[in-house]
Amino acid sequence: MDRQSKRNAGDNRGWNRDGEAAPRVQPDRSGPLHVEIVSVGRELIKGRVRDANAPFIADYFTQRGALVHRITLVDDVQRAIASSVREALSRQPNLVVVIGGLGPSDDDRTLEGVSDAVKLPLKAHTVARQMVEDAYLRLRKRKQVWQTGLTAAREKICALPVNAEAIANEIGVVPGMFLRMSGGTGVLCLPGSPEEMRSVFDNAIPVLKELAPKGHLVIREVEAPTGDESAILPMIETAATEHPGVWIKAHAPGFDRRDAKVLISLEASAPTRQEAESMVEAAFRRLMALAAGVR
Repeated sequence: MDRQSKRNAGDNRGWNRDGEAAPRVQPDRSGPLHVEIVSVGRELIKGRVRDANAPFIADYFTQRGALVHRITLVDDVQRAIASSVREALSRQPNLVVVIGGLGPSDDDRTLEGVSDAVKLPLKAHTVARQMVEDAYLRLRKRKQVWQTGLTAAREKICALPVNAEAIANEIGVVPGMFLRMSGGTGVLCLPGSPEEMRSVFDNAIPVLKELAPKGHLVIREVEAPTGDESAILPMIETAATEHPGVWIKAHAPGFDRRDAKVLISLEASAPTRQEAESMVEAAFRRLMALAAGVR
C-alpha cells in the first residue's frame, strides 16, 4: 500500500464545532517520525518574546532522526489554535507538539482549541486534578502561595480532552497532556514556560517511545569552492532530486568577507547508521562531481 493509500485508509469521521470535517489521521509508519510544532502566544506573534521552546523540541527530534516539517506561531485565540492543530493533523504527521496556553487565565485557550480540533470534549481529569492539588501543596510549604485547594481558575487546568493522559509538571503547576488519536497520531501539549516545558517534556518521553524514530541521523558539512550561493544552487537541486532521501542545504556566508565560502550540509536518516552514511556519501560524491568546475 502506498503512502497516499495509507493516508486515505484512516477514518476519523466527524465534524468539529465549526461544521468542518475533522481531519482523517492515518500516519505513515514505515519511515522516520514526522513532527509538527505549534507555538501558542500573542507575545510570540508580536515579537516581544523569543520562542526558545520550539527550537529545543525541533533539535531534540531532529537529532534522533525525525523530520520536523513546520513550526507554526499562533495567537492566543481558540479558533486560531484549533485551525492550526487541525491543519497540522491534516498533513498526517506522527506527532503534533503544541506549546503554551495551558494556564488558568482566560486567554490560555490551547486545550479548548485542541478539543475543537480533535472533536473530543474537555472533561475533569482525576490524575491532572491530583497533580494540580499536589503542586499547590508544595508551593504552600515553600510559602510561595497562601491558598491551597482548587479554585475555579485552578479547576480549568484540570480539564483535558477525553482519553488524554496527564503529564506531570515537577517544577510548576500546570500538567502537560498527551492524546493518542485513533489513527495513531499523538498530540502533546506542553506549558509555555521554558523550564516547565522541559520538565514536562522529559516526563512525556516514556509515552512517546512508540512514536520515536528507530533510525539514525547522519549529517555532513562541506565547504563549497565559491562564496556565490546562486552559482551552486543548480547543482544542489540536481543532487537533491537524484537523492531524495538526503536533505541538502546551502548556507550563504554573505559578502562581508571576500574569501568566505558557501557551507553545504547533507542530512539523511535511515534504519541503520551505515545506510544513512551510504546515502549521504552517494549524494556528496554526486554534488562534488557537479560542482567540480565551479569557482
